[in-house]
Amino acid sequence: MQRKEGKKIFQGYWVVAGAWLAMFVSAGSQYSFAVFQPVLLEEFGWTRGMISTGFTLNMILMIGMGLIGGILVDKIGPKRTVIIGGVIGAVGMALLGSVTKLWHFILIYGALLPVGLGLSYYVVNVSTVRRWFVRRASTMVAVALTGSGLGIVFWTPVAHQFIKNFGWRTGYVWFGVFLLIGCVLGGLLLKKNPESYGLHPDGDIPSPDTDAQKDPPVLEVIWGVKDVLRTSTWWTQILGQSGYNIAIAGLLAHLITWGANDIGIPMGTMVSIYSVGFVSFAVVGRLVSGVVSDWLIARYRYSRKPMLYFCSFGVAGALFLCPAVEGPRTLIAASCLLGFCYGSGLSIWPVYLADLFGVGNLPVLFGLGGVFNGPMPALGPVLYGFSYDITGSYNTAFIITGILCVLSGIAIYFIRVPVKSKPLTV
Repeated sequence: MQRKEGKKIFQGYWVVAGAWLAMFVSAGSQYSFAVFQPVLLEEFGWTRGMISTGFTLNMILMIGMGLIGGILVDKIGPKRTVIIGGVIGAVGMALLGSVTKLWHFILIYGALLPVGLGLSYYVVNVSTVRRWFVRRASTMVAVALTGSGLGIVFWTPVAHQFIKNFGWRTGYVWFGVFLLIGCVLGGLLLKKNPESYGLHPDGDIPSPDTDAQKDPPVLEVIWGVKDVLRTSTWWTQILGQSGYNIAIAGLLAHLITWGANDIGIPMGTMVSIYSVGFVSFAVVGRLVSGVVSDWLIARYRYSRKPMLYFCSFGVAGALFLCPAVEGPRTLIAASCLLGFCYGSGLSIWPVYLADLFGVGNLPVLFGLGGVFNGPMPALGPVLYGFSYDITGSYNTAFIITGILCVLSGIAIYFIRVPVKSKPLTV
């Protein structure tokens, strides 16, 4: 057993709680697009490809802001970064309630909102949690990321009810309020790293037993950013994530519209399938993969790769089945399978990145990963949207993204632990 530092609740658990809350409201704001999209299409007569342009621009800018957020974590700390992001994001959400033209939507949703969400969402929170844990890294990152998944589960039906009872404009304003409150409260719980407070990862007191279970790169190598970018490992892991990122980004934007408008499932039922089926199973996948991954490392010192294979090939298999979906039952089955497989990789990739290159520059590396990999998921919404506009269905997009997931799975096989060959620069 590992020795613990004192009897108080380990500060790292409060960090997990803060990250959970910030991602709970940020994810709800980001992916409420899926619920608001059918209403906007009906009111303004925009095509799916046109409105998806706003979602794609949103994702591209969020990626760049993720890198800035990673840098700010080391400059001003995660607390201030998340709170600043929450304020900007809240303004963006509230302003969406005033749009009357397509360019209004693209400007606000595609350019203003992602500035805030890029600072309050994924990169800052996940990289901060990873710094506080080593032995339980996958599990704690997975727990924090349930905030993202449960945020979508919770806020999706809330958005539907707000639209139904008060109108979509009022719904956007209230979502801005919720985003602000959640990011301020969550941000106040975030701390930069355990060393800054005289603590150690996992709350352990260093000993030979605990050191033996920690990730070798975390203990032995400090990778400079430039040195990381020179390795083949960096570029291979980017390719390993690209396929399923494209697929999931497209599905998150279009799944509700696909079920409600094309398959004929009532909107309320489709919102439930999206949140309880797809997203809830993604939450379960995150937790299962996190626990299994940490167990493999602790028991067998085995790589986290098995869960990454399961993610890529599992999503591919589900996508190949999507053209056969004809009604609620088959859609529920496909949604649950997609969600579970997708979730299984989401919590592992940031942990695996630290396994390969350590936690010293993790926020910046995590942000850079988004920059280099970012154009890929940003293609998802427009690929699905214009595929429908051209062919009248999403089947072509399903097949293309399924093939891309298979190629990503193959790339994962070629990821190798980098070897220090010369003095590294910070």
